[in-house]
Amino acid sequence: MKPSRSLLRDDSGLSAVEFALLAPVLAFALVASVDLGRAQYERMTIDHAVRAGAQRATADPGQTAILATTSATASKNFTVSASSTVSATALTLDVQRFCTCPESTGVSVACTATCAAAAPTFIFYRISGAKKYSGMILPPISIGAAAQVQVR
Repeated sequence: MKPSRSLLRDDSGLSAVEFALLAPVLAFALVASVDLGRAQYERMTIDHAVRAGAQRATADPGQTAILATTSATASKNFTVSASSTVSATALTLDVQRFCTCPESTGVSVACTATCAAAAPTFIFYRISGAKKYSGMILPPISIGAAAQVQVR
């Protein structure tokens, strides 16, 4: 039995077949876009908390005060962890204070040290935050931000 010419020319239902073939690809692209957007939002939020700590560090209030400011800013969006281990459930924050001499800024010295020509030491704060992002499609990735501020 030969198919008739009218049956071969009939294209009813063709768009339904095309949609059925493309729908999974479109759904995957939508979920992947949302996933990437959420990861970027979390990274930007961590960056905001770190910058709040960096702004506080310019007054040299000490590590505890800077960590409190950074934690208060971050706690609006994250659970803040006291642990130094980066996890997917909580944001890990770190504040470090260190000093260098003007003639060798790459070498840390005690902040009470006397540098060449009796120059005072430079005081720096390094503020960082990190978290693992577990997405719907993306594998777990580490996201974070860091800032370094020179006080003196």
